[in-house]
Amino acid sequence: MSTDSTPNVSNLAQTGQSSRRSFLHRSAVLTVAGASAAALLGAASPAFGKRRKHDRPDRCDEKACENFRSIRRHENDHVAFLVSALGSDARPKPTFQGLEQQSCEDFVKVSQTLENTGVAAYLGAAPVISNPDILAAAGSIATIEARHAGYLNVLRCDPITGNADDDDSDNSFEVPYTDEQVVAAAGAFIASLNGGPPVAYSDTPSATNDKAILNFALALEYLEAEFYNINVPKFCGK
Repeated sequence: MSTDSTPNVSNLAQTGQSSRRSFLHRSAVLTVAGASAAALLGAASPAFGKRRKHDRPDRCDEKACENFRSIRRHENDHVAFLVSALGSDARPKPTFQGLEQQSCEDFVKVSQTLENTGVAAYLGAAPVISNPDILAAAGSIATIEARHAGYLNVLRCDPITGNADDDDSDNSFEVPYTDEQVVAAAGAFIASLNGGPPVAYSDTPSATNDKAILNFALALEYLEAEFYNINVPKFCGK
């Protein structure tokens, strides 16, 4: 694909498959979350069901696992779609670090933070997408991410519309994140971009910027997919 070509997003717009300056400061929260999540969640969280003496504490409840397997598939489908849409302009997969969690509680907490950040990232990017097909594709992915986030909020006994700024808040409107805010939230998980473009885009709408936004989204989707690819087998057995 040449640098002036338009990414191919028509399939997603038809089938429904498929942020604004967003991935470094809030990643400290994600790192600390692993250590503190068990205390924050408590044994009564519906995510984990009622423990029995013979249950393994490093495994999630089976119903939660069914949903996590679905979320893993969705994130990998998002990666495949964006890579296909961008063609030769698609960024290489970054190298990630610190994604493996130590308990189901940690896994759920970081999942919640990642999914809420993803929703805020797509909303932040939407106003500067110039191509309506790309906007529709981004919206199709964003709404799935929002369903993930709502599920995880409820799983942790938080308000269903808690957001990336405050998962204890009961919001009627989503908060948008700039690309700098997204980098602040998740950048510490990225060890190397492997020669890919910065995780950023411009505030000025253009065809070139649309590709930057898709590559921005692809970095996020690569991160989420890798997170679930590592942790779902660990806490759900497959």
